[in-house]
Order: sequence, then C-alpha cells, then structure tokens
Amino acid sequence: MNIKISEFAAQTGFSISTLRYYESLGLLKPSRNPSSQHREYTEKDLDWVQFIKRAKATGMTLSKIQEYSALRDQGDRTIIQRISILVEQERILRAQIAELNGHLDFILQKKHNYYEALQKPQSD
Repeated sequence: MNIKISEFAAQTGFSISTLRYYESLGLLKPSRNPSSQHREYTEKDLDWVQFIKRAKATGMTLSKIQEYSALRDQGDRTIIQRISILVEQERILRAQIAELNGHLDFILQKKHNYYEALQKPQSD
C-alpha cells in the first residue's frame, strides 16, 4: 500500500508542511516513486506517525522523539536505550499527574467548604 502525501496528511491529521518538516528532521523517511519522485507512505509509516502523535501528546519533545527514532532505526540492540527514554517520559507524566491531583484536591476541598457553609443555619 503506497499513499501519496495528501492522503497521508488526511489520514494522520498532520498537515503536508508538518509531514515535510518531520521528514527534514529525519522522523519520516517515505519512499519515492521511481518515475514521479513523489513521496509514498506505507502502513508502517502510518503506524510510526501514530507513535509520534502519541509521544507528542505526552509532552515528549521533538528532539527526544528524534533520539528515539534514531535508536529505532538501529534495531533491537537499542531497546534498552528506548526503554530509558520511555521511562523518563513516564516520570515526567507521573509528576504532572501528581501536580494535577493536587490542584483537583484543592478544588474538591473548596467545594466541600462551600457545601458545609450551605448546611449551616443562616443567621440574620
């Protein structure tokens, strides 16, 4: 299955310029049609872009994704290094979750205080 860049952009939700930018960073390496030299993407490229999307959604930087991509290109001998990158991103996410839980606790406590105030008899 070979997909042209416009269709690939539609399937991934990334703009054509973003796909070209990712190619310039070495994150994408589409094949070229021998006669037209147009970019052609495959199902494997689609899977990889989904990884990039999810990694970005976790807050992983493009430079970190580039590092991960370079390791991925080297094959299974770099699995430990890739795990290390994922562990670091997990640590960052867990810290963000803890911070958000603290904010949520604050809001819940404030609501609780207001509900208690509503339960008290009103003095005139």
